[in-house]
Amino acid sequence: MRVLFLVVLTGLLLSSCASKSPIARQLAGCDSLMITFNVPGTDSVQNMVTTTDTRAIAKLAGYLGGKEQPKPDCGFGGNMLFFKGGQQVLPVVFQSTKECSYFMFEMENKLRYTKVGGEAGKFLKSLNEGKNWY
Repeated sequence: MRVLFLVVLTGLLLSSCASKSPIARQLAGCDSLMITFNVPGTDSVQNMVTTTDTRAIAKLAGYLGGKEQPKPDCGFGGNMLFFKGGQQVLPVVFQSTKECSYFMFEMENKLRYTKVGGEAGKFLKSLNEGKNWY
């Protein structure tokens, strides 16, 4: 019984690791994150959030692996900069409005656009409002 439990547990752990998106794997181990939120319709920064909380970093990295979509025809609402050991790993541009929402990043020498899901949008909004629930 104990052996069966260990086999099942190991299988679950391995499958959960393998199910991470390529972008989440690239960002694994990041130890800090800076997010800038722009004044709507401008390039001016309205708010900036930084964190070293690896739970929050991993949560945001997981959101980036959403469904790819065509290049949206709207502006951008902010940037996320992921760091590991003081070195920038990946810049991400995002927009999260009702009319238009996307993450944009470069991976394998190609610009990729992925959907900002409902939970990701709420999480970004809460961070912009100064809330820090993860």
